[in-house]
Amino acid sequence: MRDFTLTQAYALAGAGGNQLAWTIRLKNTSAERLEFQDLGFPLLMNAWWNGGNQKGIYEQNVGRHSFVGKDGSYIYWQRPNGVGPFLVMVPNAGTSLEFKNKARYNEGPFAEQDPSWEGVVEYFIHSKNISVERATKTAKYLPATSLILEPGAERTYGFTFRWAADYANLRNVLYDAGVVDAVSLPGMVVPQDTKATLAVRAKGGIQQVGGESGKNITVTARGTRKGYTLYDLAFPGLGAHQVTVRYDNGRQSVLQYYSVKPIEELVTAHATFLATKQQARTARGYNGAYLQWDMSRRKQITWDDYPGGGWKEWMAGGSDDLGLAPAAFLSEKNVSAPNQNKVASLDYYIEHFLLGYLQGRTENGTRTYQVYRWYDGQDGTPKDQGVWRAYNYVHIANTYLNLYKIAKRYPHITTRLTATEYLLMGYRTLEAMFTKIPQPTPIGDAAHDLGLMGELLHPDMLARLREEGRSAEAQRLDGFLQGKRDKIFAQEYPFASEMSIDTTGFEACYTLAKMYGNTALAAKVTRASLAARGNQPLWYFYGSDNRHMGESWWNLGYECQLGAWQQQDYLYSYATTSGGEFDEMMRSTYGAYLAGWANINAGQISADAANIGAASWQFQSEKGTCNYNWIPLLDGWWAWSGEADLGFWGALRAATVNVVEDRIVGLYAYGGEVTEQNGTYVITPKDGVRQRLALYNKGKFGLQIDKARFTRAQVSADLRDIRVTLQSVVTGSYSPDITLRNLPAGTYQVSVNGGASRSVVSNGGEVVVKDVRTLTGNGHVVRVVAM
Repeated sequence: MRDFTLTQAYALAGAGGNQLAWTIRLKNTSAERLEFQDLGFPLLMNAWWNGGNQKGIYEQNVGRHSFVGKDGSYIYWQRPNGVGPFLVMVPNAGTSLEFKNKARYNEGPFAEQDPSWEGVVEYFIHSKNISVERATKTAKYLPATSLILEPGAERTYGFTFRWAADYANLRNVLYDAGVVDAVSLPGMVVPQDTKATLAVRAKGGIQQVGGESGKNITVTARGTRKGYTLYDLAFPGLGAHQVTVRYDNGRQSVLQYYSVKPIEELVTAHATFLATKQQARTARGYNGAYLQWDMSRRKQITWDDYPGGGWKEWMAGGSDDLGLAPAAFLSEKNVSAPNQNKVASLDYYIEHFLLGYLQGRTENGTRTYQVYRWYDGQDGTPKDQGVWRAYNYVHIANTYLNLYKIAKRYPHITTRLTATEYLLMGYRTLEAMFTKIPQPTPIGDAAHDLGLMGELLHPDMLARLREEGRSAEAQRLDGFLQGKRDKIFAQEYPFASEMSIDTTGFEACYTLAKMYGNTALAAKVTRASLAARGNQPLWYFYGSDNRHMGESWWNLGYECQLGAWQQQDYLYSYATTSGGEFDEMMRSTYGAYLAGWANINAGQISADAANIGAASWQFQSEKGTCNYNWIPLLDGWWAWSGEADLGFWGALRAATVNVVEDRIVGLYAYGGEVTEQNGTYVITPKDGVRQRLALYNKGKFGLQIDKARFTRAQVSADLRDIRVTLQSVVTGSYSPDITLRNLPAGTYQVSVNGGASRSVVSNGGEVVVKDVRTLTGNGHVVRVVAM
């Protein structure tokens, strides 16, 4: 250094020295004006994941969650097991962050090393030069500044490190430190038919909340509550939007939102896109497969028209999460709202690609239901006859199970096989997974040892087998699951996968824990899942899970929404609704559910008409180039569809209107609208499926509708009078089933449109009203009223 001095000081601060103050002072010692274009620092924490030591990962390593948003910036680190305390770094007044940089592959000794090391990350107070120099490697979201010092002048910056006991306490730490504490419901990705509710507080007071210039963002003040100033935000345009909170006499915190089409529109558009554009129709062996879509070329990625790069068998082989999850999503969509053309597409896939190729192996003339890894260019008998990849089996079993439900529920829908045939094909696929994968394999005995994505189907599969009188099959499957249970329960952290640290095993571990009464493991999984997710007010971090490479480049992947299913089930099945931690968990969970829908293109990723309804694999917040360097990026979005449908499948399983009494904003409906009128809650669903409702504010009263949707629900505060307005999901007549959970004990009359009624009895648990009545059209009101 010359012509200036840089002095750093560290001192204990706070009550009892429980804080660390870090001061940075720059002084111009020359006779000339100096411009400091860049002022940044690396933060090197213990995040080198040891793939062979899950206990070390979850108890000794830390995951980082950062918010770069000017004066309101902050960073916190927590152990991946979610157990507090968290280490929180906040800027002092006069200090802000505006840019983040990361060492990528082959960039020096601290470069990224997949899958063990994210690479050293640097944060910048000023970034005039570095933001330009790294423009092809790292995204710039905020204006770049520099520091100019006159001769003899100096400038001091500072940060304080503090401890937060838990998520609710983290908000108090931010407030006490003088930065903005921002709460946004329902999340940071907001459908256009929903207003965001933003609650903000700061020690120095909130002066103004304003939307980004030129975006026509509507900001409406709603007064104050519990020390927070509340606003409603409406985003008429699609894509990214900035909202600036001005506070403490001139300081700023910049929040980043993302606006998407209404969820129901996205679900419908993507389902149609899969059936019409992503399904291969060819004379080749991959006929019927749902292949990846490339938005950069506006076409399928096929074996015979492959753009190059990567592992072709995986990328174009129609299998694994990339090729098998689309059918799981499409079939799940048709369980709730069937369409004959889309069901025919699924049957074509099953007949030609699954049975005709991927599951074509036989022994002594009998189909084994083993699954080849993928199509590899060989028609007839595949050249690669490996059947070891356990991850593939569950997606196929889920697809078969959904076709069983479709055939069972909707007699007017034509299916190629009977309901029972689909169910047994699903069972036999799982049986093959547990018994017909020869050992050893490149990933070990994954069927028995690892949590596999999609294994939430097991309780449903067992129940359906028993309903159909297949007790022997149910008993055999339960035996496999009990063996897996014993292996999972014997481990302190049974979350291992192909990656060193991953979130893909959480859902299966949670499912087994719930099935077999291990509440401690269910809680442990949920804490770890929450710890993997950001809660910073940035749409690409909020609710997004951090997998093996930290928060920088794998954002809004499929575990974002698949993990939301598991977290929401925990909230409903186990969590108490009192206290701030429940509110934090619900915000994270529903924020994750919403965030994943941003991956479906409605014009915000690609304006090309050929790509409307397509999906991006994920968003890469650092932008630049993709680590899979053969995949183009569209302003951070991966142009290939990849594994996105696995997330959408999980999201459809999770879709629910959740009514809560949030301690900050009060009565609120995630995935809908709610008002209280004369002692009655009136709910309008906007969750994308409109078949499930949970009133967490009223003892977790739950409502589920099958074979129809609801457009409105009225629930009395004492739960003794429930009215649901129905909408048909079929052409012609239908007989809906309604399930009521946590309905107070007593006898109830069930009627339709005020006509003849029948009685049902509740013991305070679950009541199922089968085939309410044969109906036609929309607008029918089903009423359940206490006698």
